[in-house]
Amino acid sequence: MLIEEEDPDWPLDADIGWGIRASEYFDKHPIKNIVGEDGTEIDWEGEIDDGLVKEINCLEWESFAFHPSPLIVLVFERYNRQVATFCINVLASDNWKVLKELEKAAEVYWKAKDRLPPRTVKIDINIERDLAYALKVKECPQILFLRGNKILYREKDMRSADELVQMIAYFYYNAKKPSYINDDALSSPHQSR
Repeated sequence: MLIEEEDPDWPLDADIGWGIRASEYFDKHPIKNIVGEDGTEIDWEGEIDDGLVKEINCLEWESFAFHPSPLIVLVFERYNRQVATFCINVLASDNWKVLKELEKAAEVYWKAKDRLPPRTVKIDINIERDLAYALKVKECPQILFLRGNKILYREKDMRSADELVQMIAYFYYNAKKPSYINDDALSSPHQSR
């Protein structure tokens, strides 16, 4: 069947999917990520500009990892593309909570005047797959404590800001080892403490 363009029966662009902007769809069907029952919104995009934990990519990795000062890496996942929508919100909220706790811990050291604070970065496992593979990270959220290019410890459990402050103090400022650090997961230089 052939229809002339000037024919009054010619389908409108909207009828065949052309001419519709994504913003029009999201105006009708808003999508919001929320954390827990308190209804706090997750703002991953705002986090790129405002956060204490800078997001980096694989091209920036070398300049961060091979510097001798302390480095804390959060490997996170904004969205898990492999699971249903319900699980996306659960996983995104866990990653968001870990990020916020890490920011609070980092802020403690940024406010301290007597020591150089550790650098804090984050890597999205869905975007930086090769880097996550090189770091041997298969699940997230996960916090890696590095010095130079060596991983000192991998924290896979959810930790409060206070617990993270104690871990940072142990790994970088010669403080007492917190009881919740797994001795088997420590790299060899820290086991002798």
